[in-house]
Amino acid sequence: MAFGKPLVEQGTMLADIAQSRVEIEQARLLVLRAAHLMDLAGNKAAALDIAMIKMVAPSMASRVIDRAIQAFGAAGLSSDYPLAQFFTWARALRFADGPDEVHRATVAKLELKHSA
Repeated sequence: MAFGKPLVEQGTMLADIAQSRVEIEQARLLVLRAAHLMDLAGNKAAALDIAMIKMVAPSMASRVIDRAIQAFGAAGLSSDYPLAQFFTWARALRFADGPDEVHRATVAKLELKHSA
């Protein structure tokens, strides 16, 4: 409750839910596209899409989890909820398969190669 109303009825909360839903769907569709290309043409042909998803998914997860932590306030950082641990795991994903900079460079190089 905040300002006499449930959090879900607050404008900023609704906006955060909508933004999170859109970002999750965007990442999900990119994953499905990469998987489809991998199935049809192999990993080499899907390299651009694979690199893009390696950039997009961990960052998206961090943003969505951060919004959830914000909604929970200080409790979101406590051990009462798994949000802080989720955030740590999402942040670690940005290093797990190489840093973001490597994936951005791969995307840029492959994009330039395809447009040439």
